[in-house]
This record gives sequence, C-alpha cells and structure tokens, in this order.
Amino acid sequence: MRKIINIAHRGFHKQFPENTLEAFDAALKLGVDGIEFDIQETADGEFFVFHDDYLGGRKISDMTSEEMCKIQIGGRYFIPSLEEALDVCGREIILLLELKQVLSLGHIVDLLRTNVDLRMTVIISFDRSLIETLKFTAPDIMSAVIDGSSELLDEVAGEECRPTLVSMRCNQLDADRIDTIHGKGGMVFVWDCLDADSVCRALDFAIDGIISDYPDIVMAKIMRKE
Repeated sequence: MRKIINIAHRGFHKQFPENTLEAFDAALKLGVDGIEFDIQETADGEFFVFHDDYLGGRKISDMTSEEMCKIQIGGRYFIPSLEEALDVCGREIILLLELKQVLSLGHIVDLLRTNVDLRMTVIISFDRSLIETLKFTAPDIMSAVIDGSSELLDEVAGEECRPTLVSMRCNQLDADRIDTIHGKGGMVFVWDCLDADSVCRALDFAIDGIISDYPDIVMAKIMRKE
C-alpha cells in the first residue's frame, strides 16, 4: 500500500484555535507526518502565522509586529511568530508553509535556511508569480502552486512539465490524472476536503498526501488499511 502522508491543516484544532502553538503541539502529540500553516507579513517585515489577511478590521500588512504580539484569540491564545511556530514544530516533521501576503521573499528564505530541514519543507501559495520567483531564486527549496483550476492540473500533467508536487482539490481527484503525474515522478497532495466523509473518499485514491482538518480520522483509516 502507498504510504499516505498525513498533514494537519493549520495544526490539530479540535480543542484549540487553528494556527496556534497549542494546535501545532496537539498535532505533534497525535503523531502526524506534517503540519501546514499560513504566513502573513507585517508592515515592519516580520512574519506571523495567521490565515486571514485582515484582523480586527485591519489588514495585517498594515500592522506592526508589536501590535500583532498583543492580540489574543479567544482571550487566551497568542498569534505565533514564524520563528515560534518553527521552533515548536521542530525539524523532524514535514512542513507545508503557505505564503499569504508576503513581500519579503528573500527574508523568509533566509529564515527557513536557518530554522528548518529544507528536505522536509515545502512552500506553497496561490500566488503563482511568487512560486515562480522562488523556483528561480531558491531552487533548492521545494515549492508548489495551489490552484483549483483544471487548466493548471492539465498543464502540470502535460508532456512539457516534470512535476515534483501537485496540489489537487478533493473534488478534482481523478485516477488517470494521478497516474499521469506519478508517471512523471510527481507526488499528488489533496486538500480542500470539506468534511470527514470527503477525507475518507480521498483516501481511496492513490494519493501521496492529504492536508486536512481531520488528521485523526486520516490516521485511523490508514491504520485500518494496514
């Protein structure tokens, strides 16, 4: 049976807010293979782990790092800096780092070279130009475009392309397309599974990894198959 990499989407957040140190620690205790989280850049060029571009009605890119450090989610949980998140996650698991509103690409690359095992790290983004720049300036760092369009999937599966990692929506899973990508030496990760049932359906395909809010269900189903 193909080994399926179990990635906790924004940590394991059944009991804690997503993208917090507590959610990351819970994912590690669960025994996931990796963690995915989002990165935003503040006005003074610091990086924080948060999904939305806006916080409290303000754009994070207009806020300072000092302001971000004072905010608590639910009155208890702080928004972690990138360095804090990397420190908690450690170097032993796979990291999928989604770049949101990030301008200082060189700065973030320098941080990663110092703080992570690049063999276990993938930068992902919806911003295709950002990923293309990264592939040119830091070809040793694995990266992938997140895209829901069938056009991009057809492109990466095309003869002219040698994919290494393809991110595919749950509702776009197709056995022939997956076989084509595998035939070119690529890996297929699935995301956007909206509920537990869709996670279970995705695991019936020959995927390489799944990024979900249900890493506990993924783990239980994989164990049953074994």
